[in-house]
Amino acid sequence: MALRGDLQLHSTASDGLWQPEALVQGLKAAGVQVAALTDHDTCLGVPAFAASAARAGIVAICGAEIAAEQDGAEVHLLSYFHALPTGPYRDILDRLSDERHGRAAKMLIQLRRVGISLDETQVLAQSQPGRPHVARALVAAGVVPDVPEAFERLLNPGRPGYVPRFRPAAKDVIVAAREQGGLTSLAHPCRYEHAPLEELTRAGIDAMEVVHPSASPAQTEMLRRTTRDLGLRLVTGGSDFHAKSDDAPLGTYVLTGDDVERFLLRLGA
Repeated sequence: MALRGDLQLHSTASDGLWQPEALVQGLKAAGVQVAALTDHDTCLGVPAFAASAARAGIVAICGAEIAAEQDGAEVHLLSYFHALPTGPYRDILDRLSDERHGRAAKMLIQLRRVGISLDETQVLAQSQPGRPHVARALVAAGVVPDVPEAFERLLNPGRPGYVPRFRPAAKDVIVAAREQGGLTSLAHPCRYEHAPLEELTRAGIDAMEVVHPSASPAQTEMLRRTTRDLGLRLVTGGSDFHAKSDDAPLGTYVLTGDDVERFLLRLGA
């Protein structure tokens, strides 16, 4: 039977709604045999995810998603490792975590200035606090009816609660991952108006995410052709699952067969 892999998953270690162990149970039920936990700016959930995956007979990959900068544009980079990263990549994660906590605290201060006081512990106690956590706190406080309105009214750029965030240079992320023996893929390329693909290729990126909820079947095939044209030998794919109400069920967006095997071979997993 061909392998089925989901290489973009998020847990409560960042902005997902399921614990790492619950993710594993969902993957097992969906018939996924290879899975990467790629929480935002952290690998904190990986040990629990990997231990649960081992019991379930699932190959677990350590990963992380970082919002980086390339030529002034924000790009999301998925990095994958055969073990928890140390060295320069870990340094990047540590800085991003510190920046997240500082940014979240500033958002709460700015919201107080417009008369909105939130339960700080609900936000700042998170391992990787961000706008989704503030949005959920706004819903819980009855300020807005749902998360999308929280972003639209209060948390998007130009709104009272918005605070810019630090973004490392894309090349720094790619090089740091490679020094650790890791691989880096451009996440959800269909979401960018103008993805700097050639620049990222020159920076040393290893792959593009061709399977994703934002990509139609036709776009997936286009992305595969683009990947080959750029000389990249790997593709990745995944559900970008956060357990939100509008997420597709686990197992819907997966990488299969030879694509998974090439990825595992290259990673040494």
